[in-house]
Amino acid sequence: MRAPAVRPALILSAALLGCAGTHALAACDPAGFMPSGTRTYRLTTQGQSSTFTSRAQVKGNTVTVQTTTDGQTTRSTWTCTGRGMTATIGAGKGDLRLESGFYPPTSAWKVGYAWTSDGKMQASGGMTMQSRTRSRVAAQEKVTTPAGTFTALRVETTTTTSMTPPAGTDLPPGMDLNNLMGGETRSTAWYVRGVGLVKQTIPSAQFSMVLTKYTR
Repeated sequence: MRAPAVRPALILSAALLGCAGTHALAACDPAGFMPSGTRTYRLTTQGQSSTFTSRAQVKGNTVTVQTTTDGQTTRSTWTCTGRGMTATIGAGKGDLRLESGFYPPTSAWKVGYAWTSDGKMQASGGMTMQSRTRSRVAAQEKVTTPAGTFTALRVETTTTTSMTPPAGTDLPPGMDLNNLMGGETRSTAWYVRGVGLVKQTIPSAQFSMVLTKYTR
């Protein structure tokens, strides 16, 4: 990551797409890593902490997520399609569309399993972020959060992103959008069967997220 001061805003946006996006992608197999329930997380970015609550309701191949942070609530609907998950986030001026690629079913989550997924996120203003994510289930281990101690699967991920400005945008001479906001990010996340994402860290962005409470 080339610009730690800029990237956290993007990371927070991804986290709010149904709790870091990735565990919402398990919607086609909700009994595994995306069951219905209410999750509260503590986020820490560059020393600043905040909390958000995510309420998920699974119906067939659709997951409805209502996320509340700083008193503001965002509703998102995730739908499983043949090419992956498609989500519409927010309403009105805050419209955001995220398209994700392959994400494995619960039965595939075993130590050593690896996969690659391509994604695209587009804001209403026309800004587009494309990503390629390479993930691997590295280990099964104990992890402790404020919500308790769990036996979790540790997933190590490398994500490469590129940014495309809206059509017709004239950037200042010498300004490289990908140099500011693109690049490669390494993250580690811990997932628990029947609970979902319980912890995530992105050292280069001084970012961490931990589950503080979960109720079904």
